[in-house]
Amino acid sequence: MTNHVLLDNNTHRHLKINRTYQKGQGYDVQVTRVFPVEFVRLQAEYPLFFSRNAESGHFEAVTLLGFSEHENLYLGQDDWRASYIPMSIERQPFLIGFQLQDENGIPAKKPVVHIDVDHPSVNDTQGEPAFLAHGGESPFLERVSSILRTIHDGHEASQAFSRLLVGLELVESLRLEVEFRDGSKHELKGLYTINEDKLRELNAGSLETLHRKGYLQNIYMMLASLPNVARLVDWKNNLLDA
Repeated sequence: MTNHVLLDNNTHRHLKINRTYQKGQGYDVQVTRVFPVEFVRLQAEYPLFFSRNAESGHFEAVTLLGFSEHENLYLGQDDWRASYIPMSIERQPFLIGFQLQDENGIPAKKPVVHIDVDHPSVNDTQGEPAFLAHGGESPFLERVSSILRTIHDGHEASQAFSRLLVGLELVESLRLEVEFRDGSKHELKGLYTINEDKLRELNAGSLETLHRKGYLQNIYMMLASLPNVARLVDWKNNLLDA
Protein backbone atom coordinates (compact mmCIF):
# COMPACT_ATOMS: atom_id res chain seq x y z
CA MET A 1 0.00 0.00 0.00
CA THR A 2 1.07 3.57 -0.59
CA ASN A 3 0.20 6.79 1.23
CA HIS A 4 1.24 9.83 -0.79
CA VAL A 5 1.23 13.21 0.96
CA LEU A 6 2.66 16.64 0.21
CA LEU A 7 6.16 17.03 1.66
CA ASP A 8 6.67 20.06 3.90
CA ASN A 9 9.41 21.09 6.31
CA ASN A 10 7.07 21.44 9.28
CA THR A 11 5.16 18.17 9.28
CA HIS A 12 8.22 16.23 8.13
CA ARG A 13 11.00 18.15 9.90
CA HIS A 14 12.32 14.96 11.56
CA LEU A 15 11.82 12.68 8.56
CA LYS A 16 14.73 10.45 7.51
CA ILE A 17 15.22 8.02 4.63
CA ASN A 18 17.04 4.76 5.31
CA ARG A 19 18.69 4.30 1.92
CA THR A 20 19.36 0.56 2.15
CA TYR A 21 18.96 -1.34 -1.09
CA GLN A 22 17.94 -4.71 0.28
CA LYS A 23 14.98 -7.03 -0.09
CA GLY A 24 11.93 -5.86 1.83
CA GLN A 25 12.95 -2.19 1.73
CA GLY A 26 10.48 -1.13 -0.97
CA TYR A 27 12.57 -1.84 -4.05
CA ASP A 28 11.34 -5.35 -4.83
CA VAL A 29 10.16 -4.75 -8.40
CA GLN A 30 10.67 -6.87 -11.50
CA VAL A 31 10.56 -3.97 -13.97
CA THR A 32 11.09 -0.24 -13.53
CA ARG A 33 10.59 2.77 -15.79
CA VAL A 34 13.65 4.42 -17.32
CA PHE A 35 14.19 7.50 -19.48
CA PRO A 36 16.26 8.21 -22.62
CA VAL A 37 18.50 10.65 -20.73
CA GLU A 38 19.73 7.62 -18.74
CA PHE A 39 20.35 5.25 -21.62
CA VAL A 40 24.10 5.85 -21.96
CA ARG A 41 24.62 4.95 -18.28
CA LEU A 42 22.05 2.16 -18.21
CA GLN A 43 23.05 0.21 -21.30
CA ALA A 44 26.29 -1.03 -19.76
CA GLU A 45 24.55 -2.76 -16.84
CA TYR A 46 20.84 -3.23 -17.59
CA PRO A 47 18.73 -4.76 -20.39
CA LEU A 48 16.45 -2.07 -21.87
CA PHE A 49 13.03 -2.71 -23.40
CA PHE A 50 9.67 -1.07 -23.98
CA SER A 51 6.42 -1.93 -22.24
CA ARG A 52 2.94 -0.69 -23.06
CA ASN A 53 1.24 1.48 -20.44
CA ALA A 54 -2.15 -0.12 -19.82
CA GLU A 55 -3.83 3.23 -19.11
CA SER A 56 -2.37 5.50 -21.81
CA GLY A 57 -1.50 2.90 -24.43
CA HIS A 58 1.89 4.56 -24.90
CA PHE A 59 5.11 2.59 -25.03
CA GLU A 60 7.49 3.38 -22.16
CA ALA A 61 11.15 2.48 -21.80
CA VAL A 62 11.80 0.05 -18.94
CA THR A 63 14.58 -2.08 -17.60
CA LEU A 64 14.20 -5.69 -16.50
CA LEU A 65 15.39 -6.34 -12.94
CA GLY A 66 14.18 -9.92 -12.39
CA PHE A 67 12.24 -12.84 -13.83
CA SER A 68 9.26 -13.05 -11.48
CA GLU A 69 6.95 -10.60 -9.78
CA HIS A 70 8.67 -8.65 -6.97
CA GLU A 71 12.06 -10.16 -7.89
CA ASN A 72 14.84 -7.59 -8.13
CA LEU A 73 18.16 -9.29 -8.76
CA TYR A 74 20.01 -5.98 -8.45
CA LEU A 75 19.37 -6.00 -4.69
CA GLY A 76 22.51 -7.38 -3.05
CA GLN A 77 23.28 -8.23 0.54
CA ASP A 78 23.74 -4.61 1.54
CA ASP A 79 23.79 -2.48 -1.61
CA TRP A 80 22.71 -2.10 -5.24
CA ARG A 81 24.58 -4.44 -7.60
CA ALA A 82 25.38 -1.86 -10.27
CA SER A 83 27.31 1.39 -10.39
CA TYR A 84 24.29 3.33 -11.69
CA ILE A 85 20.82 3.25 -10.10
CA PRO A 86 17.80 4.05 -12.33
CA MET A 87 16.18 7.36 -11.43
CA SER A 88 12.79 5.71 -10.85
CA ILE A 89 14.44 3.66 -8.08
CA GLU A 90 16.68 6.36 -6.64
CA ARG A 91 13.84 8.89 -6.29
CA GLN A 92 11.85 6.62 -3.95
CA PRO A 93 10.00 7.22 -1.62
CA PHE A 94 9.52 10.65 -3.22
CA LEU A 95 7.41 11.37 -6.28
CA ILE A 96 6.01 14.22 -8.30
CA GLY A 97 2.57 15.52 -7.41
CA PHE A 98 0.66 18.51 -8.71
CA GLN A 99 -0.86 21.38 -6.80
CA LEU A 100 -3.12 24.22 -7.99
CA GLN A 101 -1.25 27.49 -7.53
CA ASP A 102 -2.18 31.05 -8.46
CA GLU A 103 -0.15 32.34 -11.39
CA ASN A 104 -0.97 35.98 -12.21
CA GLY A 105 -4.54 35.39 -11.11
CA ILE A 106 -4.89 32.17 -13.11
CA PRO A 107 -5.01 28.76 -11.38
CA ALA A 108 -2.24 26.52 -12.73
CA LYS A 109 -1.06 23.02 -11.88
CA LYS A 110 2.49 23.10 -10.58
CA PRO A 111 4.70 20.07 -9.85
CA VAL A 112 5.46 19.61 -6.14
CA VAL A 113 7.29 16.97 -4.13
CA HIS A 114 5.18 14.26 -2.50
CA ILE A 115 6.32 11.40 -0.32
CA ASP A 116 4.98 7.91 0.29
CA VAL A 117 5.01 7.92 4.09
CA ASP A 118 4.27 4.18 4.18
CA HIS A 119 7.43 3.30 2.22
CA PRO A 120 9.69 1.02 4.31
CA SER A 121 12.59 3.49 4.09
CA VAL A 122 10.69 6.30 5.84
CA ASN A 123 11.38 6.81 9.55
CA ASP A 124 12.37 9.44 12.13
CA THR A 125 15.58 7.92 13.50
CA GLN A 126 17.89 6.41 10.86
CA GLY A 127 19.18 7.51 7.47
CA GLU A 128 19.40 10.67 5.40
CA PRO A 129 17.45 13.67 6.76
CA ALA A 130 15.04 15.37 4.38
CA PHE A 131 15.46 18.77 6.04
CA LEU A 132 18.20 20.63 7.86
CA ALA A 133 17.81 21.64 11.51
CA HIS A 134 16.79 25.19 10.53
CA GLY A 135 14.20 23.88 8.07
CA GLY A 136 15.92 24.14 4.68
CA GLU A 137 16.28 21.24 2.28
CA SER A 138 19.13 18.85 3.01
CA PRO A 139 21.68 18.02 0.25
CA PHE A 140 19.98 14.62 0.03
CA LEU A 141 16.57 16.17 -0.67
CA GLU A 142 18.11 18.60 -3.16
CA ARG A 143 19.51 15.61 -5.04
CA VAL A 144 16.11 13.89 -5.01
CA SER A 145 14.37 17.08 -6.18
CA SER A 146 16.80 17.30 -9.10
CA ILE A 147 16.02 13.69 -10.04
CA LEU A 148 12.28 14.38 -9.88
CA ARG A 149 12.66 17.39 -12.17
CA THR A 150 14.59 15.28 -14.66
CA ILE A 151 11.90 12.58 -14.52
CA HIS A 152 9.18 15.20 -15.01
CA ASP A 153 10.93 16.53 -18.11
CA GLY A 154 11.70 12.99 -19.26
CA HIS A 155 8.07 11.87 -19.52
CA GLU A 156 7.33 13.95 -22.62
CA ALA A 157 10.74 13.24 -24.15
CA SER A 158 10.16 9.51 -23.67
CA GLN A 159 6.71 9.65 -25.28
CA ALA A 160 7.99 11.63 -28.26
CA PHE A 161 10.75 9.04 -28.73
CA SER A 162 8.41 6.05 -28.61
CA ARG A 163 5.74 7.71 -30.77
CA LEU A 164 8.21 8.25 -33.60
CA LEU A 165 9.50 4.69 -33.33
CA VAL A 166 5.95 3.35 -33.48
CA GLY A 167 5.25 5.54 -36.51
CA LEU A 168 8.29 4.04 -38.26
CA GLU A 169 7.18 0.52 -37.23
CA LEU A 170 10.39 -0.02 -35.27
CA VAL A 171 8.78 -1.41 -32.11
CA GLU A 172 8.05 -5.13 -32.03
CA SER A 173 6.81 -7.58 -29.43
CA LEU A 174 9.52 -9.72 -27.86
CA ARG A 175 9.21 -13.40 -27.07
CA LEU A 176 12.14 -14.47 -24.95
CA GLU A 177 12.41 -17.73 -23.05
CA VAL A 178 15.30 -18.27 -20.67
CA GLU A 179 16.39 -21.57 -19.17
CA PHE A 180 18.17 -21.84 -15.84
CA ARG A 181 20.71 -24.42 -14.68
CA ASP A 182 18.13 -26.35 -12.67
CA GLY A 183 16.19 -26.98 -15.88
CA SER A 184 13.39 -24.51 -15.14
CA LYS A 185 12.32 -22.10 -17.86
CA HIS A 186 10.78 -18.65 -17.83
CA GLU A 187 9.13 -16.78 -20.68
CA LEU A 188 9.35 -13.00 -20.59
CA LYS A 189 6.04 -11.46 -21.61
CA GLY A 190 4.81 -7.93 -22.18
CA LEU A 191 8.15 -6.60 -23.38
CA TYR A 192 8.95 -4.93 -26.70
CA THR A 193 12.21 -4.19 -28.47
CA ILE A 194 13.59 -2.57 -31.63
CA ASN A 195 12.87 -4.33 -34.92
CA GLU A 196 16.37 -4.46 -36.40
CA ASP A 197 15.16 -5.54 -39.85
CA LYS A 198 12.90 -2.47 -40.11
CA LEU A 199 15.74 -0.30 -38.79
CA ARG A 200 18.06 -1.48 -41.60
CA GLU A 201 15.33 -0.75 -44.17
CA LEU A 202 14.77 2.89 -43.16
CA ASN A 203 15.35 5.47 -45.87
CA ALA A 204 17.82 8.33 -45.55
CA GLY A 205 15.14 10.84 -44.55
CA SER A 206 13.91 8.73 -41.64
CA LEU A 207 17.46 8.06 -40.45
CA GLU A 208 18.24 11.78 -40.62
CA THR A 209 15.15 12.56 -38.52
CA LEU A 210 16.15 9.99 -35.89
CA HIS A 211 19.72 11.27 -35.82
CA ARG A 212 18.73 14.95 -35.60
CA LYS A 213 16.46 14.28 -32.61
CA GLY A 214 19.08 12.16 -30.86
CA TYR A 215 16.91 9.08 -31.16
CA LEU A 216 19.33 7.03 -33.23
CA GLN A 217 21.74 6.92 -30.30
CA ASN A 218 18.87 5.88 -28.01
CA ILE A 219 18.02 3.03 -30.37
CA TYR A 220 21.58 1.72 -30.45
CA MET A 221 21.85 2.02 -26.67
CA MET A 222 18.74 -0.17 -26.31
CA LEU A 223 20.09 -2.75 -28.75
CA ALA A 224 23.52 -2.75 -27.09
CA SER A 225 21.90 -3.40 -23.70
CA LEU A 226 20.23 -6.69 -24.60
CA PRO A 227 23.21 -8.96 -23.72
CA ASN A 228 22.72 -7.83 -20.10
CA VAL A 229 19.88 -10.35 -19.88
CA ALA A 230 22.69 -12.90 -19.50
CA ARG A 231 23.84 -11.08 -16.36
CA LEU A 232 20.39 -11.56 -14.82
CA VAL A 233 20.38 -15.23 -15.81
CA ASP A 234 23.75 -15.73 -14.08
CA TRP A 235 22.50 -14.03 -10.90
CA LYS A 236 19.34 -16.13 -10.95
CA ASN A 237 21.36 -19.32 -11.44
CA ASN A 238 23.52 -18.44 -8.45
CA LEU A 239 20.39 -18.01 -6.34
CA LEU A 240 19.00 -21.33 -7.50
CA ASP A 241 22.32 -23.06 -6.80
CA ALA A 242 22.35 -21.62 -3.29
